[in-house]
Amino acid sequence: MRQRLLVGTACADAALLVVAFFLAAIIRFGGHPFSQAVVIQTQNRGLVKILVITTIGSLLGSALVAAVMPQGPPRPTFGRAALSVLFAFLAITAQIVLIRPYYSRPHLFTTLVIWLGLVLLLRALLRLRPWSERLVIVTSSDAIVQALDATPHITVVGVIDPAATGPLSAPPPDTVLTVDLSAPWSREVTRYVSATSVAGREVRPLNEVYEGHTGRVPLDHLSEGWEIETSLLRKLPFLPFKHAVDLLLVVATLPLWLPVIAVIAVVVRIVDGSPVIFRQVRVGRRGELVELFKFRTMRADAEAEGARQATGDDPRITRLGAVLRSIRADELPQLFNILRGELSLIGPRPEQVSFVEKYREAIPFYDQRHLVRPGITGWAQVRHGYAASEEETIEKLSYDFYYLKHMSPLLDLEVLARSVWTVASASGTKPRAALSADEAAELETEAREQAADDKHRQKRR
Repeated sequence: MRQRLLVGTACADAALLVVAFFLAAIIRFGGHPFSQAVVIQTQNRGLVKILVITTIGSLLGSALVAAVMPQGPPRPTFGRAALSVLFAFLAITAQIVLIRPYYSRPHLFTTLVIWLGLVLLLRALLRLRPWSERLVIVTSSDAIVQALDATPHITVVGVIDPAATGPLSAPPPDTVLTVDLSAPWSREVTRYVSATSVAGREVRPLNEVYEGHTGRVPLDHLSEGWEIETSLLRKLPFLPFKHAVDLLLVVATLPLWLPVIAVIAVVVRIVDGSPVIFRQVRVGRRGELVELFKFRTMRADAEAEGARQATGDDPRITRLGAVLRSIRADELPQLFNILRGELSLIGPRPEQVSFVEKYREAIPFYDQRHLVRPGITGWAQVRHGYAASEEETIEKLSYDFYYLKHMSPLLDLEVLARSVWTVASASGTKPRAALSADEAAELETEAREQAADDKHRQKRR
């Protein structure tokens, strides 16, 4: 099924490229590529050769994506589509350099732009089609089976105990055998898995299926975090590039965000008084402590009635502060933390020191989270949202570990797109009955620091 989908999508992309080629010729030359008018405009050299080159480039691009990217669930994605177009462009460029055919730069550029739009439109239409994977799972973990069965695109057909000793029937047609590599198998199960693979049936690791469908790492199946560290070692060349892109984007957009920060700072100073900036100590890369900047969102007399637990509708949050928090504008000053090399645009959110100490005790491999720079936004934020309990916070960590294992430019682009959509759609303005543990602790810290600042100013008077 997976191979048929890849081949079918590659052929569809090549056909769309031909369509784009013809549309671009009509736009640029006023006729189809083989019309007399176009032949005259191209000085009798025609566009047939460049059409063949671009079609070959499209097929090569699809083949390269299939070779370098993990398969994941059998569903076309926008990221793979964009990468296919990029690889196709590189393949087309290489052929033009080697063969040196006649081509029109404006026509070729128009073709690629139209083709990208058509390819993305095809993915959008394909993603509307219902789809599901039927699984036979070899595992003893009921929690994993329940989690997979609860996902919208998986049907669990059967579960096999890894220690089974009796005869086992072949997997039903159109099913994927999913095996738990962390569990010891009996001799019969080992033979069963081997025979299924030799018969040409699809056999996939359980972790791969679970991560592909849920966007999470099953914490119970991590062996002291070595899988995450090993994955990161393979991505070490990407980390300096990622940091350079962060700096480039922040510096390039400085004329846009710096005036916004200045205006918000003035408004906060006028409406809510000083201090304008709230500083908070968090744990950064390699466990180092960093001081992050945020706009203050609490009232000046936040602790006038004594300290108390923060809630979703905490009256100590100012009206302006509530607006800033709802659209995430209170975190804009953290762009300065990126310039200081303390944060990244995309990454696991930096935690407070007390939380880090607690989770180090609960999760032995928790410190793997600090192998990369923390981010202003991250995979856990866009997939899970807020965590209102310790159990949800630990669940949120499974998304952070997924990001560490699968970190890539495409994943960063997806996180960035989801974050922009969250702000643009005002998702953060929805009322919540309870704050996350992190938010509650953050508000309490801000309230204490605001109270201390008030006392200091009173003494100076």
